[in-house]
Amino acid sequence: MNRLLTTSIAGLLVSTALSASDVDTSYIDRVGVGLALQDVQNDKFDTGTALVLNAGKDIYSDMGIELEGTIGLTKPEAKFNGRSHDVDFWSLGLYGTYIWKINKLSIKPRLGLVYESIKSTLNIYTNNSALMDSKTVRKDLAISGGIGAAYDLSENYKIYTNFTKFEDDINQLTFGAEYKF
Repeated sequence: MNRLLTTSIAGLLVSTALSASDVDTSYIDRVGVGLALQDVQNDKFDTGTALVLNAGKDIYSDMGIELEGTIGLTKPEAKFNGRSHDVDFWSLGLYGTYIWKINKLSIKPRLGLVYESIKSTLNIYTNNSALMDSKTVRKDLAISGGIGAAYDLSENYKIYTNFTKFEDDINQLTFGAEYKF
């Protein structure tokens, strides 16, 4: 149900952005889609993948805001006591951004507030096998930050990569494309 809600919100966000592209005073200046590698900060888990959708607005000069939704596609997984365990993660966040332009290259640090949902049948916060046999359930607001780089392919299209850290929970490396209205 949570995945359906996140996907619905992300779809609404992208469709709103596309319908607002013909209006001169749009609430959204750019939209992007990416594929992310997710790494739980526990060595016993392998890497998962996620779909990342975002929309941004330039506020003043080189500062802006971004709304970003992340939903897991393949979950980070670990083997413990002969059984497979995975991490179910999704998030919806609002980030403040600053963009440095160097010719066709852009560097973008960002910091934001994220609602995240993490569920696992193992404790993802410890590498100690004696303490891992407990559940992780977290649904709350968290601080998230990171840095990204983008390369302009044309006036309206760019490719990008972002590193995002969701508190002490998950590190995410995203590769994607962005369209600017």
